[in-house]
Amino acid sequence: MAMPQRDTWIEQIHRLEGLLAVAEQQEDWAELERLKERLRALIEQMA
Repeated sequence: MAMPQRDTWIEQIHRLEGLLAVAEQQEDWAELERLKERLRALIEQMA
């Protein structure tokens, strides 16, 4: 895997983790599930 691509994926994961934390703090469960699905899809792409 190319390093720039890996770095981009890592940045996306960190951004999604931050958004997950905000959604959880605001108790926005629908947004939390949507973000979890985006994170799962991103991780699957990395594999």
